[in-house]
Order: sequence, then structure tokens, then C-alpha cells
Amino acid sequence: MKKTLLISLAIAGFTLTGCSYALEEVGLFKTSDGLPKVGAFQFADQKVSFEVVASVSMRTCLECHATGNRSMNTAEKVLAQKDSILGAVNKESMPPRSSGYKPLTACEKQILETWIEDQTHNRIEVQKVKDLPACAGLEAPKAKPKTDFKTLELSFENLKTEILAPKCLSCHTTETAKKTVLEDLEHINAKELIKETAEDSLLYKIVVPGMYKRFMPPTRTGIAPLTADELDYLKRWIDSGAKY
Repeated sequence: MKKTLLISLAIAGFTLTGCSYALEEVGLFKTSDGLPKVGAFQFADQKVSFEVVASVSMRTCLECHATGNRSMNTAEKVLAQKDSILGAVNKESMPPRSSGYKPLTACEKQILETWIEDQTHNRIEVQKVKDLPACAGLEAPKAKPKTDFKTLELSFENLKTEILAPKCLSCHTTETAKKTVLEDLEHINAKELIKETAEDSLLYKIVVPGMYKRFMPPTRTGIAPLTADELDYLKRWIDSGAKY
């Protein structure tokens, strides 16, 4: 079980400094949205354990700290660094926002803190995740109704909400990107990402497989490529004048 967990969580190791590089410079787009959708609700009936901590609270940490001198891939290594880990998590300096990560939720923090306390004080009676105050009432996120892109009004706001937000904005916002910002149409126009037609527009070409030398979103992020309906909507929006 432990070996399987570590294999599934471990990827090529990066140093702490490496994870703070501009994502476009290292060719990776590390985002919490791009990771497997593991939520605390999936462990609600399980006791707080290292498996739960690794799968929920530290799943983003292990993307950078699976190997190396500051690795956190075992319970022993996490306990040896518990003070620095808790300090960084509570200050929200880790996971790094500059790399597109979101801070841990209150529930994720309490799972980590509870496990460390249990281990430090050798507690035999261990709480279940759902019994932690910050994790009370855990529910699976409700599925979003499927968008009908064929009837959706052509507008930048709809494009941003339905396509850019889930597929691009975890990396390309004023807070997370040093180069290309996609949350504002003025920034997009300033970068000349849109031309008169979609086929000539980098914003479109870069998300169509095989149409440009780079492809977004990168497969390493785990974020699904744009669907045929999403590509069609983006194309029609550009061809219609790319208006607000």
C-alpha cells in the first residue's frame, strides 16, 4: 500500500527553488487544478493517517518534494520537518502561489496538523476525517451542468468562465504569470494573441493539437485539452470580432 501510494504520488523531483520559477520558463505548468481530483470528502470515513495526509493535504507538496534532500515521501521525513512544513502551510507560502497552486483549505490543514499531533503524542485513538471540526459536513462537489456551447452567447466573459478559467487561468493570471495573462481581454490584445481570424490567432492555434509548436494546456498538468465544442466556441468568438 505504502509503496503504491509513493509511486503514484512521486514524479520527477524539483528543488524548492526550482518550483518557484516562472512556469513558462521551465516548461511546466504546475497547478492544483491539474492534479488528480482527490478531495477530503473521499476519505471522510477513514481515520487520519499518513495515506490520507499524502493524498489530500500534501498531494501538491509531493509534486516537488517526492525526492531529494527535502523530500516528504515518508511519514518519518514529514515528522522530521514538521515545524517548517506547518510554518510554511500556515503562512501560505507553500504550496507556492507563484507556481499556480492554491493554499490548503482549513480541512486540509487540520488533517495535517491532527496527524502530526497524533504521531507526536503517540495517540492510539485516532479521529476520522469527518469528525474533525474543519472537515465537518464534507460533501462531494456538485457536478456542474454541461454547457451548451452551440447556443452560448459569444462573449469574452463566457469564454473566460467556461473555457479559460478551468483550462488556462490557474497559470495565466496577473498573480501567477510573468508573461502571458489571459484573464483580461486588454492583456490578450496587447500580446497580439488575436488576429482577424482564428487560424491566424495564437490564442487559438496553441490549443489545437498539431497546429503550433507548443500545445496548451500541457499534458503534464493533467488538465484536459479543449473539447471540440470548446475549440469551436473559441474559433467562432475570434472570427466574430473577439468582443467583450
